[in-house]
Amino acid sequence: MTIDRKKFFDNYRVQFHPTLTQKQVNGYNAMLNYWETASLQDLRWLAYALATAYHETGELIEPVREGFCKTDAGSIGAVTDLYNRGIIAENYAAPESNGNSYFGRGLVQLTFADNYKKMGQALGIGNQLYDNPSLALDLNTSVKILFKGMIDGLFTGRSLADFFNATTTDWVHARKIINGMDKADTIADYAQRFKNCLS
Repeated sequence: MTIDRKKFFDNYRVQFHPTLTQKQVNGYNAMLNYWETASLQDLRWLAYALATAYHETGELIEPVREGFCKTDAGSIGAVTDLYNRGIIAENYAAPESNGNSYFGRGLVQLTFADNYKKMGQALGIGNQLYDNPSLALDLNTSVKILFKGMIDGLFTGRSLADFFNATTTDWVHARKIINGMDKADTIADYAQRFKNCLS
């Protein structure tokens, strides 16, 4: 399904913000390009994926490190701090035996070594993502992670088809695809506004 880019960006300026950075434009175009190339049809799926990236990147629409840190060391420190304060049960940013750290990266935060390994296999790139987790900060790779994870249920076991199908439209509970019900109402609002941008 082809997306009318002019209409999308014109509507975006009404629904969200009157100005966009070039990086935001690049990010949206990368996601819309993937959608068109994959011949996907349900605009609710696209709207919810866009809303997820919008939320997870703090509206930047570019792949980010966990905690919006500029360096790997910063993200490792941020996750370690959460662990030390008892906010998370496992310090998944602690470097593995291969020297890599698997803190969150991307348009949607991919975390834990096993998930990097599983996602790389799902994308057909073998262990490349596990061997070089910074690949998740590449825009086109990150777009693939976002869509593959949400369509195939690779993040939590729940998928877009569980919440948007012939009988169901559930903008709120779709958050379970990514992260429980964290900020579910906020992201549901974004998603419906993105749906307006696409309609």
